[in-house]
Amino acid sequence: MNTPKKSPSTEQALHDWLQHLHQQGAAHDTLEAYARDLKHLITHYAVKSPLRYERNHLQFALEELHAKGLKPRSLARMLSAWRNFFNWLSAEYQTGHNPCLGVKAPKGNFPDPQILSLAHIQQLLDCAPPLSESTAVDIRDQAIFELLYSSGLRLAEIIALDLEPIKASSYESKAWVDWAEQEVQIATKQERQRSVPIGSKALAALEHWTQLRPQLLPDALLQDPEQDLDSFSAVFLGVRGQRISARVIQKQLELRAKKVGLDLRVFPHRLRNSFANHLLESSNDLQGVQQLMGHAVPESTTSLKQLNPEQLVQFLQAHPRHNKSKDS
Repeated sequence: MNTPKKSPSTEQALHDWLQHLHQQGAAHDTLEAYARDLKHLITHYAVKSPLRYERNHLQFALEELHAKGLKPRSLARMLSAWRNFFNWLSAEYQTGHNPCLGVKAPKGNFPDPQILSLAHIQQLLDCAPPLSESTAVDIRDQAIFELLYSSGLRLAEIIALDLEPIKASSYESKAWVDWAEQEVQIATKQERQRSVPIGSKALAALEHWTQLRPQLLPDALLQDPEQDLDSFSAVFLGVRGQRISARVIQKQLELRAKKVGLDLRVFPHRLRNSFANHLLESSNDLQGVQQLMGHAVPESTTSLKQLNPEQLVQFLQAHPRHNKSKDS
């Protein structure tokens, strides 16, 4: 008969849970969000053992945070993080204890998800100048915007994207383009990898960009890539020849939105959300969307049967910019 493990302290339990999620491939932003959400609870009730949390602790904490101005959507997300933590704790240490049972977040009108309509997407992506009139930066930006929407990549994944996989003593790729398979490969951790097909319009934009990409690389780096292998390997570069930054992408996207007259704020994650929403509407396939989005947190994916590459390609035909026809 197996003896249940002794439950650790609250602080240690939280550390162990986040480490568990990291090993399962959870995104860095997801881990940071969970850590912030649990910190709210620990700050309000500094209980040494997680087994000493009671339902009233959680309910009171939510009500206090609501009184301080936190929106219902944020509180609901926070409660979900707490619930996932205690679910893991119960399973890991066989405690059967989850104080979240019966706890409800304060009600309120949740705003609609931050997505762009198909008309807005078309307006944003189809306004690029002709290739003959485009600069290298114009073509780079078009490739980034197309890839954000056609593959639903995170901003950090776009930045980390390499031309090919590299593993050297000074540098190792986290994401790269598989040109033969027309996919983006994302190594969320060493043992696990996520593949996302590239839409035809995004692929064409990428190919145009890679032809002009050497214009942004310094001559010294072209002659000796080892001096900055990170920049030399990057798909997307800034005007100084280094791997592009998040701020540059955000700024360029804002400028594009203003140029086409969109009267709403447009940011990279909004394109990712739009990708998921439009694909879900057209395919009605939650399983496929979750896989492509890279939602690797166990509580949201353990019941999902993963799609094989052939199924993914067929599934993505429903996406507005994944037309693989000869005319595209």
